[in-house]
Amino acid sequence: MGTILVLAILMAVVAAIILNLVKNKKQGKSSCGCSCSCCPMAGSCHSSKNGKASPSIHTTILEIDGMMCQMCESHVNDAIRNNFKVKDVKSSHKTGLTQIQSDEVLDEELLRKTVEETGYKVKSVFKC
Repeated sequence: MGTILVLAILMAVVAAIILNLVKNKKQGKSSCGCSCSCCPMAGSCHSSKNGKASPSIHTTILEIDGMMCQMCESHVNDAIRNNFKVKDVKSSHKTGLTQIQSDEVLDEELLRKTVEETGYKVKSVFKC
């Protein structure tokens, strides 16, 4: 009886969390509460501390298929650093996303080619 009660409470909590996430997504908010919706990393593509994107910094987000570990992240990051003038590049094999910050707008086709030459597939490109 006690196990059933605990499971019911746990299911109610999980359901409430999921409903809140869905509601925020429908309202264009990310899980951090930011309403930036230009990319899948909503809320984390800002380059200044006050939450507003700096006009001199261009953020490009790549959705990449095939990254399985931190070494994959390093391969992608190194390929981008070696072929583009970037301020910062961060990849996550867990999310499948790479965030690039640069002073100039990056050539999408050249980005795709560079990443795909390392053995990964670029599914989409978002520019913030």
